[in-house]
Amino acid sequence: MRVQLVKGTVQIPPSYFTVQHALAMPQIDWSLLCLAAKLSDPPLPFPIIEAVPGRLPFRMKEALKWWAVPRMERLLLAQEPQLIHQQQATWSIPAHRASKRLTVPMVTTLHGADAYAPSLLSAPSGLAERAGRAWIAMNQEAARHSDRLLAVSRHLADVALRSGFPADRLHVHYQGVDTQWWRPHTDTTCVPTSPEHAGQLEDPQPGREELEDGQIPEILFVGAFSELKGLPDLLRAHARVSRPHRLVLVGDGPLREELRRASAHDPSITVLGPLDRRGVRERMRRAAALVLPTRTRNGRAEAAGLVSLEAQACATPVIVNETGGALEMVSPACADLKAREYEVDSLVSSINSLLSMSESERASRGREARSWVEAERSLKRATAELGAHYCELIGSK
Repeated sequence: MRVQLVKGTVQIPPSYFTVQHALAMPQIDWSLLCLAAKLSDPPLPFPIIEAVPGRLPFRMKEALKWWAVPRMERLLLAQEPQLIHQQQATWSIPAHRASKRLTVPMVTTLHGADAYAPSLLSAPSGLAERAGRAWIAMNQEAARHSDRLLAVSRHLADVALRSGFPADRLHVHYQGVDTQWWRPHTDTTCVPTSPEHAGQLEDPQPGREELEDGQIPEILFVGAFSELKGLPDLLRAHARVSRPHRLVLVGDGPLREELRRASAHDPSITVLGPLDRRGVRERMRRAAALVLPTRTRNGRAEAAGLVSLEAQACATPVIVNETGGALEMVSPACADLKAREYEVDSLVSSINSLLSMSESERASRGREARSWVEAERSLKRATAELGAHYCELIGSK
């Protein structure tokens, strides 16, 4: 089976979701076509084709991407795939045109902003934003003709329906996380269970890193340093939490300098900036909890929040705001730690509740959370569902 992955621009890290299913399904003949790519982790075992030619810096390629859209369609036609899988609807016009000319099925995965019709969002603030929304609307119209539409959460599927995507071709497909990779700290005497996980230590009864006497627990945030992710609320909550803790921030984004200024005045805040996934995993393993204080902004809410699944797979409890599809990624073991959107007091209460637990209670919740992720939100389950979609569509052509 030859499947062509298609996406506008690709940066890995942080956008691992673009290729995680392909890496877990080696029985398929994959290639990835994009306008421009910046790939540093992991090395990919299949071809990467960029529509912007030449060895230019990534930022320059991004600036030239608009001129490469027609070439993207020509490259797609030359690949002659049996199925085209568009990741995000935002740049789906070339994929739609190629699928029609090749008479092959097209799958589009909706990841977030690409599911929102402009009418569902707050009014644009300027000419550039209006132009951007017009472009998205054109691509959404193309994506609506996909043979199958996959939304990463029930919440996002509901948004897509309100945006006019057809109900008869729309399915919820939770992306899942690799629970062989995202797992608790393990004993160095353990051995890998399979070749594809060589270098990753397996443990039949994995455990969390335990706090040493007197060690201050860490509350971890991983994600974009943005208003949408709720960083201003998190800073205010941190200042009001009564129990000793450290706040560790991993990521990057427009609020970077504001967070660095906050850490300069408060030694209990650590801004680490962006880390590769090994670095993220190590911070998750040692954290008392991961917090995702995401909030609705300009009419758009969190689509899913895979980071909370990654933390729970590492047996780390999570504190998540009740908004969008974020709660669909929270296990029953952590459900009582959820916080109300926009209410800093609620976030303070949830963090205090978590910190008031003994280390053994947090560890117990973490184990329960990991078990739920393995059963309900694993990459293994997600790839089985995706493979079934592919087989059904190719068989129907």
